[in-house]
This record gives sequence, C-alpha cells and structure tokens, in this order.
Amino acid sequence: MNILHGRHLLLLLIIYYGEAAAFTLLQSSKPQKLIPTSRHNMKSRLSSSQSPNDDDTVPAVYPLSRKKLVLIEEAKKLNTPKSSYSSVGWSNRLGSVLTPAAVPGVYTADRPFYWNKIDVGCRMTVIKQQNGELIVHSPIGIDPPLIRSLEELGEVTHVISPNYEHVKYAHQWAEQYPNAKIWGCPGLMERETNVRWTGEVPFGARPPGFNGGNQSISDDKHKDIWDWEEFQPLHIDTEVNPFTGKSFFNEVIYYHTASKTLLMTDLFWNYPSSDGTTNGQISVDDEEDFGPWELAPSVGKIPFGSTAWKFGMDKIFYPFYMNLMLKSDKRQTFNEIARFITCGGDWEVETIIPAHGDIVRGKNVCREVLEKHFNVQCSLPSVDAHFTSPSVLAWLKKMALSYKLERGEDFLEVISREAGISVNEGDENDLMQLATLCASSPLAIASHDFLRADEAIYIYGNQAFLDGFGYEWDEFVELPSSKCVETDTKVEERQKLLDNIKDAAMSKTQSNEVDRYDNLVRVRKDGKKILLKGVHLWNVWDISENLDDNARAKVESGAIKPIGQAVWISNVEYLD
Repeated sequence: MNILHGRHLLLLLIIYYGEAAAFTLLQSSKPQKLIPTSRHNMKSRLSSSQSPNDDDTVPAVYPLSRKKLVLIEEAKKLNTPKSSYSSVGWSNRLGSVLTPAAVPGVYTADRPFYWNKIDVGCRMTVIKQQNGELIVHSPIGIDPPLIRSLEELGEVTHVISPNYEHVKYAHQWAEQYPNAKIWGCPGLMERETNVRWTGEVPFGARPPGFNGGNQSISDDKHKDIWDWEEFQPLHIDTEVNPFTGKSFFNEVIYYHTASKTLLMTDLFWNYPSSDGTTNGQISVDDEEDFGPWELAPSVGKIPFGSTAWKFGMDKIFYPFYMNLMLKSDKRQTFNEIARFITCGGDWEVETIIPAHGDIVRGKNVCREVLEKHFNVQCSLPSVDAHFTSPSVLAWLKKMALSYKLERGEDFLEVISREAGISVNEGDENDLMQLATLCASSPLAIASHDFLRADEAIYIYGNQAFLDGFGYEWDEFVELPSSKCVETDTKVEERQKLLDNIKDAAMSKTQSNEVDRYDNLVRVRKDGKKILLKGVHLWNVWDISENLDDNARAKVESGAIKPIGQAVWISNVEYLD
C-alpha cells in the first residue's frame, strides 16, 4: 500500500473536515510561528542596462546590489529573455527556460505544476560545480529548450531526486543522460524501481560541519558521489507519516558552499501572496531583499486555486507537519538540524531556493524567514533585567539541578522542547540562556521558597506567569503563594498537594515518577479565576553545583532539605 503523499493528505483533511475544522484539529497548544503576511514594500529597480565592473571575476564578498547586476548579466548570456520560453506567471515569473539564481553557478528552471488543475509550482535547480560539471536537483520534465540551455552551461553528471515526491521525472533524466549518475534520497531505489539509479544519499547523512557529518561516504557504494564539501547534503531523518509509521518525504536538503545557497523541496515553501508581489508574503529589511526586480517581477493577481493552496500549506499542513509528523524521539534532533540550517556557522545561508514559491535572498532576511519557519531563536531575546539578576540566576540553577535530580531530565531541554524552541548548541549549561529562555517562554514558570517567612513566598515568576496571574515583578516576589488560591478550603487543598510533593521527593529521586496535574483553579490579582492545565511540580533543593553521587546521597539521607518548590504550566485559561 502506497504511503499517503503530503499533498494528497492535505486535500483529504480539507475535504473531510473542512478548512476551518481541519485548521482547528491540527492546532497545538504550543505556539507556532508562521511566516507573516504583511505586504512587501516595492523596491526601486536597477536598470538592466547597468553593467558590473569590467573585472569579470566574481569577488568573494560584495553587496546584494552587485550580485543583482551579475545575475542580470548571466541572464543575458543565457539569452532567455522574459517570456522567451512560456507566458509569465507566479510559478515562472520571467517565463524563461533557465534563470540565474545565485552566484557563482546556480540556475533555476521554474515551471507550473498542476495538481487537480491547481498550479502549485515547481522548481528545478542546476549547480555548476567548480570543475564545470552540472548537478541537477529536483528534476522537472525535459524538453528541447531545456536540453539546449543545459548544453551551453556544461555536462550533466549528477541528477538528484531529493525526496519521495520529487521523483516523477527521474527516469526521463536517466534516459536522456545515460552517463549521468542518478541519485535518490534514502529508500527511493526500493520505491521507484523503474529508474536507473546509481545510488542513494546515505541514511542520516550530515554535512561536514555538522556533528558526525561525512561519516558514511567513503565506501564503494558512494565512491561516485559528488564532492560533499562543495554541495553538502543533510538528511531530514526526523519525520514520519503518522498514519503508516513510515518515512513521509524522507527529504535530503542541500547547501552549495560557493554561493551560500540552501535548497529545500517540501521542508520549506514560500508561496506568494494573492497580489503576486515577489516575496510580498514576508516582512523583510528593504536594504537586503530583492523584492520585485528584473529577474523576478511581480505578476499580478494569483489564481484562486493557488491562493487556496497557499492557505492550506501555511495554515493546515504546516502545523500538521510540526506537531504530528516529527517523531517524538527525534524532536531534539530536528531542533538541532533547524538551528544548524538557520543560525549560521558552517551553513551561512544567503539565498534560499525552495521548490515551491519565491526565492529568498539576503543573509539577514534568510535568517529571519528560517527562524519563523522552524521556530528557532538564533540570538537570545531581550528580557527585563530582573529576570537575569545574580540572585535569580542562582535560584534558577538550583531549580534546574533539582529538576534533573527528581525528574532525570535537563530542565532547559524540557522547556525548549515543550515550547518548541531550540537551544543554542553547546550552551546547555549557560545560566544566561536558561534565564532568558525561562523569562520569555510561553510556558508559565514560577517558584516559591521557604526561607523568608513561615509560609512560602514567591521568589520567581516568568513573564507568562506574571501576565497570567496579573502581577508585576516587584509585588510578585514578595507575595505569599497562597494568595493565588480563592478560599481557605482551597488553600488547605493546595497545601496538601505541595506537602505530598515534598514528602514524595525521596521516592521520585529513585523511581523518576512524574507529577502532572490538570484543571487546577487559581485566582488572579484582580480576583478573576483562571484554569491551569499541564501543571508540573517539583522541589527545589539547596544544590549549587553539578549533580553527583555525593549530592544525591545527601538528599536521600535527609541531610539536604527542600528550600522551595517550582512549577511549569502548559496552559493558563481565563474562566471569568
């Protein structure tokens, strides 16, 4: 039985549930950042009659305006002016056979692609390697104009089908170019037996700069593969079809080091807004992004079917993928991949070429778009100073160590996972990162101590907790925590709950029992009731160093007593 393809599944969801119901069905309590839909400001155009400097060599670093001029000159060399191949439309804005996309050596073949009479667009990318040979990524249908244009660029030596869906034309390319190496994503050779495959990208492939990268291409089976230093693959081995338990797209994404270009097929898309403005669907820095320009002009109103498709992909399929298609045991791996793609370092992305939708250009713009799509924060957000004071840092460290002691999990990993935010690689023990992420987390996080009075007094509350309970920081950190309970009877019930957490501490450190409470009613400062769901409680122990057997022994023997308690809450709802 064939695995349900992504777009088939999307349509089934819309048909069966209806757009609004499907959207509701797929929403998670976790916040997801979608690409904003504000209209892009039109930019002043550079005349195509302008020429780059007389020196034909492409410098290593130059402003985007210089790149733009070089790309215009490349388009002239290809001799495929506007509408020379097909009519102009959103899925081929120039109407050309090939369009220069990045320098050096990156070209695209943009085409309409119809699914049930809806143009969903498709893009093939051609990489001209340093040796002059061509890599074809995500092949489209072959025709004589495309063959002639490729002959002018160089010899096609590698053809790559990057995932399970972008394989329709692989057999055409294998027949047209019998000497070319035909590569698939992991598992594709078994699925598409009619193609003359050379091999597959290894399962779990990582680029050289990724931890464990380049680990499996030295065997004979991959001896004919291209230079991974020049064109780097990364296998997205974190997703699954929730209905079959098998790989869904099984996509491999690629990074071209010379042009700093990222190629993605179905992991990322960038469908245009309904008015047809190039990249009008994203908010960008006008100094960086091209917007509408000579090689990517605006094309007028987008057909209704394509606009509806964009809605389905952005509002239905995106949350479905992020919430239901990521393997539960691979979410941390996905976060690591997302951060590697987004945050620079070995992959410093300056151009994003999706198979569907507009190309994105500019280092800062690419990072902003990827941050929103993958819900990644490459730099720590700005938070109020009281969230990072020395006393708060010291208490948060005790909270985190105590969570590890009782729950057996790293607190920073837990809050980043539950909030859908990636942590900076290698900074798990960075207190400033912990404090900043706690402060800005959508999870409500708070703690009280037993040290300042006969009753527990709040010592910490992040912004989500303060907002949920209606307090300012200065008044909150002097507030008895019992004040958040409505009646004396409820105060007694709450105290029994907290006492049970304290008394059960010994068994929890041994059994890793997890306490989660739902539907707890509390009261805000203004007297309005709120409902707490997904309440996770633990004790705070007087531990200031990393956990070791000595610290555990002191806790288990009773030599160290709890000095407070802490909580993180998944959801706060207003009842009044």
